Amino acid sequence: MQQTELENTETHKGMMARGLKEAGDDTGLLENTARILDSLVPLRNASHADVVEYRVEIPMRYAECCAILADGRKAKFVEPRKFLGWSGHEKRRSLLFRNHDVTLEVEVDDEAPQHARSTVRSINLQAAIRNNANRLKKFIGIDGELLTLPAL
Repeated sequence: MQQTELENTETHKGMMARGLKEAGDDTGLLENTARILDSLVPLRNASHADVVEYRVEIPMRYAECCAILADGRKAKFVEPRKFLGWSGHEKRRSLLFRNHDVTLEVEVDDEAPQHARSTVRSINLQAAIRNNANRLKKFIGIDGELLTLPAL
């Protein structure tokens, strides 16, 4: 494993641990969700905190994910190739992203109540963390709970 890849893995590991610890602070769950998404799958000239809808478009051959902001603008992802795919119905679906060794499943519900500021229902994280002995550990974060699984 190259040094930069190891540093990226350790950075994401620390960032996710901070995000899970901060979930109970005064900034609220929406801000922490946006902070995690902004770190792993950032938008161009926008923040996930301003998103009111996520859209999957198929302009040519490949599907692209974009975000619709509160002011009506469309924001694209900084690295569109991190978007892997989607599943579900038109209004309630899951979006799948990959950033290094971190896979994110973002569950969105476009039929959320009008007073809700975000359509994100939950974020499921799955990561593979390698330590210095090159042993692989996996953990899954589901709605703030952390589950550790031994690598096979």
